[in-house]
Amino acid sequence: MALWQWFKKKNVQLSAVSAGRVSIEPVSQFLPKSLEIKYRFVNSRYPREWLYVIEKSVIANPNLSQMFELIIDLANTGHNVEVISNSEEAKKEIDIFAEKLNADSLVNQLLAQIALYGAISIEIVVNERLDGINKIVRVPATTIYFTYNEETDTFEPYQQVGSLDPIKLNPETYIYEPLLTMDGSPYAMPPFIAALSSVEVQEELLTQLKGIAKKLGLIGFLDVEFPQLQRSPNETEFEYQKRLTEYLNNIAQSISENMAKGVFLHFEGTKAQFKEVGGSMSGARDVIEMNEQWIISGAKGQPSLLGRTTGSTETWATIAYEQFVRMLQNYQRLVRRVMERLYKFHLTLKGYSFEDVNFIFNPLPQLKPDAEIEMFAKKSQAVALLLQSGIIDIEKAKEIMEVE
Repeated sequence: MALWQWFKKKNVQLSAVSAGRVSIEPVSQFLPKSLEIKYRFVNSRYPREWLYVIEKSVIANPNLSQMFELIIDLANTGHNVEVISNSEEAKKEIDIFAEKLNADSLVNQLLAQIALYGAISIEIVVNERLDGINKIVRVPATTIYFTYNEETDTFEPYQQVGSLDPIKLNPETYIYEPLLTMDGSPYAMPPFIAALSSVEVQEELLTQLKGIAKKLGLIGFLDVEFPQLQRSPNETEFEYQKRLTEYLNNIAQSISENMAKGVFLHFEGTKAQFKEVGGSMSGARDVIEMNEQWIISGAKGQPSLLGRTTGSTETWATIAYEQFVRMLQNYQRLVRRVMERLYKFHLTLKGYSFEDVNFIFNPLPQLKPDAEIEMFAKKSQAVALLLQSGIIDIEKAKEIMEVE
């Protein structure tokens, strides 16, 4: 009845509604009809080798490494598993299974996959008796490809490793859960992908700084002036320049060795002056700091989260943290869906009856917990007054207070 009223309100004729999809999946018009599976893989819309570059950068680049650790440390707040079932045995089975999975560690690994690749990619390995899950295997997202099935209008996952033939993955036991995708593509968008260009710039800057440090030192350098050597009457210009170069090289080696011992020996008339390079390095420092901010922004973070306070006010730092918390909650939702699927699948294989399984993360840390508590108290008082005056009912009150 409600459906009919909705159609009537919208002035829509039921005969005008068609079953099935009318639009066309664009990728279907560009894929070859070859029998070879590997030639029918859907294009990821970005170079796949960038996934390996992201892995390398997270290991080697200090800014991305710090951002990566921050995401995992804050997002894995600890969790509880709620089994809605009349069977106590089902609840005990989940406790045993969670310990077998090492659930806290698995959550870390799933969060790491999202941060690196933008998706969770795992396979459920069922035991030989088909009465439970034996283990969970993390399938590298770098090896995952998709084809488009026009008959079922679905993207089907395959794994391609080296020169081996592609393996079609079982959709019942393989899970590819992306955080975000582009329209017409099943592949996840890696969160750190926008930081790669700035990482490349930073590597070039560091290479140049290493060269400067070796030649001049970061503090300064010693400028030594020697009296000009006299040219011999029988020397050619080439021989004279060669003798000067050899003399300076020998003297430089001697000075370098003696300076390390705290001694500087020289002839009368030699002038020595220490010249600092700190002032000339200030411009390089500004460029490096700006590039670091670009890297952090490309990784979907804010510089203030990693202690870069330049140009950041307390208000903006608070807004940045709140935005970061929302991003982490999106990560948690993805992990929660996958973990709940694992637990439900395991209980089903074990033959237990249950209504639902809920995977519940502990709340994310608040930037200002006292202010949050005060705000919650004021909100509770306002909702209580509305409830007492009959303006809202108990269900609406629960909805406002976000209580299930």
